[in-house]
Amino acid sequence: MAVPFSVLIIGAGNIGAFFDTPQSSAVLSHAHAFTRHPGFLLRGFVDADPERAARAAQLWGGTAFGSVEEAFAGGVVDVAVVAVPDEYHYPLLLDLARYPVKLVFAEKPLAKSAEQGAEIMGLYHRLGIGLAVNYTRRYVPELAGLRAQIADGDFGNYLSGTGYYGKGTLHNGSHMVDLVRFLVAEIQGVSVVSRVDDFYPKDPSCSAVLTLAGGAAFFLQAVDCRSYTVFELDLLFGRKRIRMTDAGFRVELQEVRDSARFAGYRNLEVCGTQDTRLGNALYLAATNIHDHLAEGAALLCGAEDGYRALALCCDLLKALP
Repeated sequence: MAVPFSVLIIGAGNIGAFFDTPQSSAVLSHAHAFTRHPGFLLRGFVDADPERAARAAQLWGGTAFGSVEEAFAGGVVDVAVVAVPDEYHYPLLLDLARYPVKLVFAEKPLAKSAEQGAEIMGLYHRLGIGLAVNYTRRYVPELAGLRAQIADGDFGNYLSGTGYYGKGTLHNGSHMVDLVRFLVAEIQGVSVVSRVDDFYPKDPSCSAVLTLAGGAAFFLQAVDCRSYTVFELDLLFGRKRIRMTDAGFRVELQEVRDSARFAGYRNLEVCGTQDTRLGNALYLAATNIHDHLAEGAALLCGAEDGYRALALCCDLLKALP
């Protein structure tokens, strides 16, 4: 049997360790994903708060280290997870490049500027360090299946779309930007309409019109996260409509049918609903990372995807009125 890859989780917050427990059915933390997968061995945690790192290690196993340097000095680390607050992503990614790590799995965004993101992407490429980014929905098979159907023309031509999000253009809006790129087409231009300062002081949520390849529009709509959390997507095609609700845990399909009420008119009617495996996306990401390291499989969300989403969101922030 192959030796498991050793994993260090840097950042013992909710996404790193405390969104779930070992008994949870869903996999909502990095700790759960990598301890559940048989191809990995959890080396431990590093956190700015030593007590929090100790609590994470008590819950999931491994060691609570005082620093990244201490963790690497004590043994092999094959995979490092970056699960610290957004402003620390760039300096931590720079620091990790000094160590003999095979791959880094980073929370989004990669950095706070496109220039920083490009620097990280180039550095990791030169050093031969793998870099995966947690744009979570790329790892969900049901959404990948929709992408294939869209690309094959099963739904007809893209007509229009809307996405609702809050809690920062970089922090959460980058998820929506990446999802549009993933499912529909590249984004070639942005035009900002308004802003909501709803979470991070330097990361307002932008409402904007995104121009896609081919000229069609996508409407990005910011919703103040102080009222509630929302992340929903609505895509309209010539033959079908996709409605992604509950953050992506559920997808509804509608198809064009002749109206039963009005002769000569056509309407959209529900033709199917599907629950997705978004609740296990981190485990699926861990599987992709394992297959990449063990077999050379392509990363489902690599450095370039992370950089492109970051750069587009930086364009949005620069275009603020």
